[in-house]
Amino acid sequence: MTPRTGGPAADPTFLRLPLLGVHLSRRLAVTGALLILLAVVACLLTGLSPLLPVFLVLLFVLAVSPVVGLGYALVVLNTPLGLWFLGAEKVVGDAFGGRDYALGLSAAVVVCVLFALTVVLHRWTRLQLVCASVAMLVVGVWSLIGFADHGVAQTLVGVRLTVLPVLLLAVLFSLTRRQVLPLMTVLAWLLVANAVASLGELAVGPARLVRWGFEEDTAVRYIGDTFRVPGLTSFNAELGILAGAYLLGYVALWLTPTARPDRMSWHAGGVASVLCLVLSTSRSGALLVAGGLVAAVVLNRSGGAAGRRRARIVGLGVVAAVAAGFVALGMAGATSLFQRFDVWADLFDADVPVWGLGIGGVGAATTSRVTSSQQIFIDNYFVSVALQFGPVLGVALLAATGYLLWKLWRRTAERPGSVLLVALLAGLACSFLVIEAWEYPGAMMCLGVFAAYGRHLDAADLPPAAGATAQTTTAAPAPSPTFPVTTPTVDRPTAR
Repeated sequence: MTPRTGGPAADPTFLRLPLLGVHLSRRLAVTGALLILLAVVACLLTGLSPLLPVFLVLLFVLAVSPVVGLGYALVVLNTPLGLWFLGAEKVVGDAFGGRDYALGLSAAVVVCVLFALTVVLHRWTRLQLVCASVAMLVVGVWSLIGFADHGVAQTLVGVRLTVLPVLLLAVLFSLTRRQVLPLMTVLAWLLVANAVASLGELAVGPARLVRWGFEEDTAVRYIGDTFRVPGLTSFNAELGILAGAYLLGYVALWLTPTARPDRMSWHAGGVASVLCLVLSTSRSGALLVAGGLVAAVVLNRSGGAAGRRRARIVGLGVVAAVAAGFVALGMAGATSLFQRFDVWADLFDADVPVWGLGIGGVGAATTSRVTSSQQIFIDNYFVSVALQFGPVLGVALLAATGYLLWKLWRRTAERPGSVLLVALLAGLACSFLVIEAWEYPGAMMCLGVFAAYGRHLDAADLPPAAGATAQTTTAAPAPSPTFPVTTPTVDRPTAR
């Protein structure tokens, strides 16, 4: 075959950007560089930070490349304390007028742009359009209720916390399996980095950490005399939920015969997640792991009896190991859980309207810097939804979770890849009982990455269409490298 000699790839006047999947004219690149230089000069003359246009261009580049953009979001959402300690948060904040929250907000902006591009390029089905319309109506109506109850600013914070995991999941589900794999590797190394930081914090000690600027009762917290390390996250509960999410996905892959991991980075992430979970003393993260794995081994209908027996041994063994670690640290008590029962009863006894308080009325939105109401901690996301959206939608969320579990349970008999999805959904539901896990975007993105990988595993178990051959399946045209069609690949993945 004669090689192609024409086109932008061979033209020296073009610059190829493989991560973005586009070709850039050298003349256009030079023009862009000059415009950035002029913008830097203009910022200097007007008193703005000269780094502002540089960061804006960088955000634009991240926002049009799904893998790179999502990798950036993974780092920002799961290492906020580390980025603060390294000074990255201050540098970006100074570029945006001293707003120290600009770095964290930039991850949400990148995700929103990626979602918008995904929506434009996605082929919508009628059911998807109906579901999207209902979701937009619910968010719109309960946002108006929130505006009237506790103000616009606090409501918008609640909208961001509520909607961001949905946007992340939509973008992740638009990726091909080849694009999901590097995100899982990045996630594994982030767990390793958090584990190293946790050991360092334990060695340094809380007193010195406070002298270094770590905030007491947030980054530095105790249960009794036990120091609860935060790792690179904001505080220990965030580290625990993140570690629990990764450990659940990693072990659930071992329970899926066609998806057992063999990458060293994933193994390192699994070991690091156990360490982070124990050192964070997060019983919510432990319940996330235990609930998901128990559901996976009980509801798994795939394989033979011997395979299911081995899966039970692996799953229950991990649960026992995590429980033993908490017992060794003296963190096996249930006093805080019973205290939560009293808090929930008091909240429902309060004068809450049948339509709820609106988005942002309770939970993390009440602890933001723009809050206009008292801080209300729930530690139960089902209760949080019932208080924000009313009891009817709270019950609907419970029913939808049960229905999805039932559907996935039925699929496990013919599609072993569904076992991972069962574990993730069941673990998330269990964590909802003791913490507002949905409002931890880093952990939700971790679960979303595993869910996107599980979706491809589930699709790989589909039987071939009538009359189709292996040759026609593998010869299917590859999707666009930047924003692929959301139909997952159907080739059976290798064990990775």
